[in-house]
Amino acid sequence: MSKNVLALLLLVACGAVLGTIAMRAKERTYTVPVRDEAVPFALAGDVPSGFTKVAFDVQGMCCQGCSAKLYGALLAVDGVSAAAVDPVLARAEALVRADVAPTTLEHALTFDKYTAHLR
Repeated sequence: MSKNVLALLLLVACGAVLGTIAMRAKERTYTVPVRDEAVPFALAGDVPSGFTKVAFDVQGMCCQGCSAKLYGALLAVDGVSAAAVDPVLARAEALVRADVAPTTLEHALTFDKYTAHLR
């Protein structure tokens, strides 16, 4: 049997195996969360009484996907009323109640490949 015929048989066998796996695969269980709003790059406006604006330098950001993850992490912290993430400047900002410690936000922004430091 020549090498070409053997290679063709191997290719057909691999295709059959991959086709079987694809047909038996379960449906996707993960769906990408969709946000109705775009992630802002910076906070604008006055700071209301009882709130403070904090900023962090965040290492590990490389794209809009990263900024969306960090934006969600900031908004998940109790006491945060607004957030902004700029992937170009590698900076995150939050408008937070004055009684929330900045280290709480720093810990919320430090996960996976991201490391946050208070500015």
